[in-house]
Order: sequence, then structure tokens, then C-alpha cells
Amino acid sequence: MGEHLRIVPYSASDRDAMIDVVQRVYQEYGFTWEADGYHRDLYTVEDYYLRGGGMFWIALDADRVVGCVGVTLHGTECELHRLYLLPEYRGRRLGRRLLETAMDHGRQSGINRMIAWSDVKLPDAHKLYLKLGFTQQGQRICDDPDKALEYGFWKEPL
Repeated sequence: MGEHLRIVPYSASDRDAMIDVVQRVYQEYGFTWEADGYHRDLYTVEDYYLRGGGMFWIALDADRVVGCVGVTLHGTECELHRLYLLPEYRGRRLGRRLLETAMDHGRQSGINRMIAWSDVKLPDAHKLYLKLGFTQQGQRICDDPDKALEYGFWKEPL
């Protein structure tokens, strides 16, 4: 495990394995899954992320999908989405590599600011954002099925 870790652009052939990774993380934290609502973006990556200039990547260990991240572009800013890793791959700098990949895409697209919203139950992600220069700003109730409280993180300049 770990010798063949890489990040590659999303391919439709990886969809089911990527969704499985996110579902496993949701089960781990007790979050509710809503395929036809809040999680529709994962079933329609091409429409939600790629058509608007955003991107979506998967993390692979050899040929096994072990994580993912997406970014959408909105004028002068971009938003981070779906940064997830299987538990056994956390703490190995792979989450950092996924986040940096998304940030690089924003920069290459001429974006100067990234926004990330993160459930309050994910303190390891919050530490990563802060370590990479994000500032925590505000909170909101998410429109997910659990109406989860989320913290906002901003990075500017990107």
C-alpha cells in the first residue's frame, strides 16, 4: 500500500469506485446519503464539474480508487468539493496532494480565491486547510439531508 499513489483526472470508468469511497466516508461519520439530491454531482461529474471549467480528480493506489476531490469555477473564485480519502490513506499527505491539485487548477484558470465548506465533524480537514494558508471564516447550515453545520475556509490569494 502506498508505493503507487497517484492523482489522475476523473474518468467515467472510475465513477462507481469513487462513489463507493465517498459512501464509505459517509458511513464512517454517520452522514446521510442522497443519490438523487445532495450527492447528484457525484453521479454527473461531467455535467457538474467538467463542463463549467472545473475539474475532478481521483487518488489511486495502483488501480484502486482511494480518494477524490473536485473544484468548480465561479467568476473570480473557485470552490473546493468532495475532498475524501479512505481512512487507511489519511495522514500520508495524499489529502494535501489532492487539495494542492485543486488549488493549482484554480490558479491555472486565473482564479485568485478558493472557498471550502467543511462539516464541523471533520477537524483533520480543517487542520489541512489552515496548514495550507486558508483562513476560517463563518459557518452555515448545509443543504444536505442532515442540515449539517459547516465551517467556511477561504484562501486569497490562491
